[in-house]
Amino acid sequence: MYEDFPIEQLATSSKTRFQHGFARMTMHLMPRIDDVALEATAEGLKILGASEIALAAPGAVIRQIHADDVRIGKPAVRMLDDGSEPVMCVRAAVPYNTAETVVQELIGRGATIEEVDWLLARPVVRARAPLRLLLGYPQTLDTLSGGRAELQMRLSHYDPAPPGPGAAA
Repeated sequence: MYEDFPIEQLATSSKTRFQHGFARMTMHLMPRIDDVALEATAEGLKILGASEIALAAPGAVIRQIHADDVRIGKPAVRMLDDGSEPVMCVRAAVPYNTAETVVQELIGRGATIEEVDWLLARPVVRARAPLRLLLGYPQTLDTLSGGRAELQMRLSHYDPAPPGPGAAA
């Protein structure tokens, strides 16, 4: 369910033990936000996003509603029931002087570089990588580019996840 939303965060209230009620009330107060789905659970409000970038808007709104009475967990990758993991398409338009650094950062994260268009005033880097390798990348790119990059990330497809530690034993 929600295959188009490969990443999630959990928001919880520090004022109540009844997280499901907190989640339902918060959902009622939230505006509709593109690329995001919300789900009330016994653990709190599950925020499902099309990308890590998409999680920023609901997090900001929830903090406006609840101020310091809310905790928002770290983003987590959502696997399919068969164990497949999301693979993301990345498109970053970056200042020319940072393009090589951006390419090297993506390679260091295990991304496959599909194209770098060096002929534009702002080179465009296109790559693919499993989402688990890209967690935190929006903040890293912002730092590398001095806040001047434009980043788009979208779900490409799901691939079988590599075996975890000890799987061969």
